Amino acid sequence: MAEQPIRLLIVDDHPLFRRGVKLYLQTVPGLIIAGESDGGESALAFLEHEEVDVVLLDLQMPDLDGVETARRILALRPETKVLMLTSFGTWEKVYSALKAGASGYLLKDAEPEELAAAIRAVGAGGSYLGARAAAELLQYVGSGKKEHPGESTSARTMDQLSEREKEVLALVAAGLSNREIAARLFLSEKTVKTHVANILQKLDVKSRTQAALYAMRENLVTGE
Repeated sequence: MAEQPIRLLIVDDHPLFRRGVKLYLQTVPGLIIAGESDGGESALAFLEHEEVDVVLLDLQMPDLDGVETARRILALRPETKVLMLTSFGTWEKVYSALKAGASGYLLKDAEPEELAAAIRAVGAGGSYLGARAAAELLQYVGSGKKEHPGESTSARTMDQLSEREKEVLALVAAGLSNREIAARLFLSEKTVKTHVANILQKLDVKSRTQAALYAMRENLVTGE
């Protein structure tokens, strides 16, 4: 049975860049460009009437920034995946975007093939961090900081998780989809989905990406 194509919305306020990305992605099998927007407000207006699987989202835009746009997109369309595609790679930017619910973060100087791979990863329910974005986050973790300003983790401890849940969380943080985790751990996809739901509940987070951030802060993921 053939996999369903991934429907995309491209959101960027620079027409030349947006159209270049569109031209490339139109050549990639399994991807459909459902629309393009020049800012957060127009993207939200589009999504009120159209469903897409993945939104490619710039971070800095003149109306709504990418972080706020991501929050609003996911409030409107919780099943939609957001992949940040931006020029900004500092850990603060990466962290803020992922905390807002983005499933991936890629810099605009990435190779076209990596963009296609990132779209497929988040479209399949996994996550994706470009090498530089991941390095920024791992450096942040290595600095000894455990919390972002204003964030409390008092109710979130690894002790709440079973050993199997810790295994699943580590693979979630590595960007694997439920199907890939199931294959890796010789479990059914339904069982993995249950484990993920339990992890989110125990850690009091809303998305698998936020759970992955927690895993990184707790050194469950080393980046090796």
